[in-house]
Amino acid sequence: MLKKFVVVFGVLLLVVGFLLMRDYDSPELGQALLDEVGDATGIDMTATGFRFNLFSGIELDNVTATSRSEGRSFDFSLDQLVFEHRIWPLLSGTVAIDRIVLDRPQFELVEASSSAGAEASAEVEVEVEVESESGSTEDAGGASMALEISQILVRDGTIVIKSADGSSETRVEGLDFTMENLTFDPTEESLAALSAEGKLTITRIVLDTITMSDLKSTFQLAGAVFDLTELTFATPHGNFGADARIDFNPVPFTYTMSAQGDPLDLNSMTGASEGFGPGTVRFEAEGSGASTKDIHATGELQLAAGTFPDIDMFSGVDKALGKPVLVGAAYEATEASFTLENNVIRLSPFRFTSEVARLDLSGTVSLEGPINLDFSVATPREGLEMQGVGGATLDVLADDDGWVPVPMTVSGTLEAAKVRPDSGALLAQAKQGVKREVKKAAGDALRGLFGRR
Repeated sequence: MLKKFVVVFGVLLLVVGFLLMRDYDSPELGQALLDEVGDATGIDMTATGFRFNLFSGIELDNVTATSRSEGRSFDFSLDQLVFEHRIWPLLSGTVAIDRIVLDRPQFELVEASSSAGAEASAEVEVEVEVESESGSTEDAGGASMALEISQILVRDGTIVIKSADGSSETRVEGLDFTMENLTFDPTEESLAALSAEGKLTITRIVLDTITMSDLKSTFQLAGAVFDLTELTFATPHGNFGADARIDFNPVPFTYTMSAQGDPLDLNSMTGASEGFGPGTVRFEAEGSGASTKDIHATGELQLAAGTFPDIDMFSGVDKALGKPVLVGAAYEATEASFTLENNVIRLSPFRFTSEVARLDLSGTVSLEGPINLDFSVATPREGLEMQGVGGATLDVLADDDGWVPVPMTVSGTLEAAKVRPDSGALLAQAKQGVKREVKKAAGDALRGLFGRR
């Protein structure tokens, strides 16, 4: 008798275990979750497949989402969305989600170029969090179910942010995102309702003409504002550390950043193989939307001692002067201030100093390529030969120390610079030099006259 009971009990356990471990199609529960997301966030979500497992949770296949609001539209697609839950809270009517997992999601956000004051979600994982923290949803029978979420994971996500007129695009690739300690304020809507913290890594961000890679950061989210701390990223010209803030309340979104790059490689920036010493750059930036044209920044560059590299800009100066002055010459450490606006870096006047040259430099460098720089190169008169400028004129131009300042303009690009002496400025300097010589000669004559008397 006991043996039969053990056999029957074992069979029952196997049957119960089989039933518990089995996956069940649960379109009612799946759609209830998606409907709750729509009610809480204003995002319409659909899926083609729903599976429920008592132990592992809920899986939704081919999930899509759309949202339209004033000045902002949002689209999302995902092969599979997984809700991993705990079993025992189900007995009390609570769906306790340990993790929501989004593998390889695709996000696209299109924003107007000017602020329209619209509210919309920028990242669907946040939208799902809002849904989960809203407190309840309804199952197929209409009963209320409480929802709790501990963690949200995004793996290998892609985000594309575009301006509505198609003039700019930001692309985020390889997004891994972990969000924890979620809380939800039911009096708020969409992203503003959520508070959380977490970590993120990004393989690459392409923002018009700027590329950043290997981004890592911790973050705090509250009131639709991301505060990024311990942010690090790499560029083709150096590594940076920064603190940043991204505000998704306005349309388009806005951001601020305080960053430092050390070391900064000016050789790679100018197309040189070597020469420039290592640099350190610090800047404060703010902007909006997906275009680099809307970035405004101010900063300082400190450049360690080095040598003038053999690039068109410096070799063109030597050619114009008729003697080697810059290329290969050692210069002292220097520093410069700059601003960035409308994709153009404006350099405030600064100086390179070497034994045989003083190079005063100012002007603009566009992120899109063109440069427009003003040079003034002072060098000893000896050996100086300039096409179209006579030796007597050069003698007149020489200062009391025997150095001749030669103004020049530089155009083209950093890789293909065009260097020309500024003939107008040279003529003005020559006139001043003639006046100086005349005054000096008159003074000498008067001194001689009074001396004889």
